[in-house]
Amino acid sequence: MTKPTDNDDYASFSAPIEDLQVRIAFLDDLVEQLNEQLVVQGQEIDALKKQMQFLYQRVEAADLSEGIAAFDPLTNRPPHY
Repeated sequence: MTKPTDNDDYASFSAPIEDLQVRIAFLDDLVEQLNEQLVVQGQEIDALKKQMQFLYQRVEAADLSEGIAAFDPLTNRPPHY
């Protein structure tokens, strides 16, 4: 009978460990990419919030009474009545 050598044991254990190390490296890279995307999206959301605040301020400051007449349902009937 031949006794298995230590090299065979090392090879049988090192292959799964190397596979796990490769997977961990890819997952680390993926997490880093997702973090960078979150930062970009957060900046875009902040910019959109500022634009919305600006638009709300413009709408509130606008004097809409000059261009739009008040609606009276009794005098402003649609033509089909």
